[in-house]
Amino acid sequence: MSSEALAKALELAPIIERVHGEHHPELTRVREITEQLAQADADTGSLFEELRSVTSNYAIPDDVCETFEATYQALQQLDQEASA
Repeated sequence: MSSEALAKALELAPIIERVHGEHHPELTRVREITEQLAQADADTGSLFEELRSVTSNYAIPDDVCETFEATYQALQQLDQEASA
């Protein structure tokens, strides 16, 4: 997995949770999964499966900022790399 994409997601997930969490409660789980992905012993297959479910396949809502979009893009990149 791309350490750059993971580092970006780890940095941004708590920010978007704080900013958008009231209207997007799924962001708490997104942050938790992102943190779990950073652990060496994580079952990435099941984590990415849950992440796709929680985020509706990384769909970007209309009411969010560029940081939200960047977070989902980084997570999607990680998912694609893990599946390759």
